[in-house]
Amino acid sequence: MNYKSIDKFPSNAVIISLILGITIGFNVFGSLVAIISMQLQLGIDSKLIQAISQLIFLFGLTILISNLIPLKFKQIFRLEHNIEFKFIILGIIGLVFLNIFNTGFVSFQEHLIPESFMPIYQDYIELMESLYEKMLKGNDAYDFLLAILIGAIIPSISEEFLFRGFGQRALEEKNSVLFSVLVTGAIFGIIHFNLVNLFPLILIGIFLGYLAHYSNNILIPIFIHFLNNAVSILFFYIGEPELLNDEKTLEFSTSLLMSSIGLMGVVGIIIILIRSGNSKNV
Repeated sequence: MNYKSIDKFPSNAVIISLILGITIGFNVFGSLVAIISMQLQLGIDSKLIQAISQLIFLFGLTILISNLIPLKFKQIFRLEHNIEFKFIILGIIGLVFLNIFNTGFVSFQEHLIPESFMPIYQDYIELMESLYEKMLKGNDAYDFLLAILIGAIIPSISEEFLFRGFGQRALEEKNSVLFSVLVTGAIFGIIHFNLVNLFPLILIGIFLGYLAHYSNNILIPIFIHFLNNAVSILFFYIGEPELLNDEKTLEFSTSLLMSSIGLMGVVGIIIILIRSGNSKNV
């Protein structure tokens, strides 16, 4: 614990409500502005709306509500410790296993979907792909750089400040690391509103939570988060390698194997983080 008057910390319910309120507000605000822009024919780029919404809600409001936590700014957002290179390496290795798990799990869950629900499932996938394409796809270097800005740079900073900074750090004062990581990781996955990748997103949130706690520097999960999104956007433009392309359903045994290897790899990296990390929040 870092603060003697622990009673001054908001309750778990308040912290979780604030996280949900910010993320819901972000989605509602962006949608309303986009609708108004279309109705009034203002011609505002939807990508610009997305970027502004992220900055106002996910980043700006996070900084504002951090004043509710009786800790220094650097303590809340884990900016007191130097970056240790080993945690960057562990983060990158973990990211590789996360992508193996994601590729295998998406195909694995397809095998579990009843045939009668498959058309609905396929329609949902097409809807999500069209939304991502509308938001990120482009034709030139400018569009690619803009996609990196709104799909990788801003989200990695704002989401890490909200989830691994304010949310997880505040929960850690009254709860175990495991509880704090699981709660913020679960919310992180759910608020992306992507049912197909729900479990992989939750796993990413959990991994980033452990990485933030044991590295004691939020810049490391920010970098790993950015790297994950940036590589995904790059593949979105140039096409994914065949191994990671989940458009075609893998064989059941292959998808199960990849899911297992990916999950065990992530768990292994988390164990290494716990054993080698510095969890002193001072």
